[in-house]
Amino acid sequence: MIKMLDKMLDNKNLAILNMNWAVFHIPIAMEIDPEFPIVIPFVFLAATIAAYVMDDSVTEKIMLGIGVIYLAVLPPVIQVLMDPSSMQTGSAEFNLLGSIAWIVIIPLTLLGATKKWTGIGMENVE
Repeated sequence: MIKMLDKMLDNKNLAILNMNWAVFHIPIAMEIDPEFPIVIPFVFLAATIAAYVMDDSVTEKIMLGIGVIYLAVLPPVIQVLMDPSSMQTGSAEFNLLGSIAWIVIIPLTLLGATKKWTGIGMENVE
């Protein structure tokens, strides 16, 4: 169980997950609001690519920064979970699935970035 959790919370794996999430959000950002600064998903994509190619200590810091920034989306995510039709764009089902994905990605990213300090998911905690 610890090995599986360690793999799930590995920052390189989380960087890949977040890269895919950023790529997925490029068309979403364009659909939601044409005036939305499309550069934002690209910045997250660049940050996750950098996290993937850097050494582990830098990767942890980048992923922690991304995780903290992700906390800003929690209020709308919770709102959509409470009322899937509350968003002005997109289908209620699509918004609900996206919110569930956010609820999984945010804690994984934060736990992976802080596992050195928390010991969560580490095989050999010293």
